[in-house]
Amino acid sequence: MDSKQEELEQQMIKGHLNLHSTLSQMSERINDLEAFVYGINDALIEKGVMPSRFLFKKIEKVKKEMMENGEVLHAGIALRVDEADAAPTEVNCMERLPVCKGICCKLSFPLSSEEVEAGNIKWDLGRPYYIRQRKDGFCCSRGENGTCGIYDHRPKVCQTYSCAEDTRIWKDFDKMVINEEWINEHLTEGFPA
Repeated sequence: MDSKQEELEQQMIKGHLNLHSTLSQMSERINDLEAFVYGINDALIEKGVMPSRFLFKKIEKVKKEMMENGEVLHAGIALRVDEADAAPTEVNCMERLPVCKGICCKLSFPLSSEEVEAGNIKWDLGRPYYIRQRKDGFCCSRGENGTCGIYDHRPKVCQTYSCAEDTRIWKDFDKMVINEEWINEHLTEGFPA
């Protein structure tokens, strides 16, 4: 099996594990909530506290409000929507690369539907539709020298991202002091050697 097939197989395994884990957690939560709600409903109706027709009207009202407020459970799939006027940001990346080692390429974010459909950017099969990252945590399109392998087709997030005020990356942007503590705590395998 070649490395591309092996990578795809690992993505599929990761996707299945994520899906099954999420479904198990959601099923358990739904079963608990369902038993609780049915128990309360039955008790209220049985004790004559409220008529069943009134109770079911209230339930429908709450369901509608939850939908409108985005308070419903979902499978964790995300797509990004970009602002139309988001402009590219200039940062002296080549000067900073020896210090930061392109650590921004470890940040995770969802792709837009346009980026997914264009097919130039790989998304994580285990976490649709987030940018795919390698085992070391870096974007799968990052080259060995730290440069982007899909630069002309990179996601809009990458085009408009500026680390200049990102305190996750820099303790002091002007003095090029990296925030190793945050990076080591939050990014897969921490800061590269």
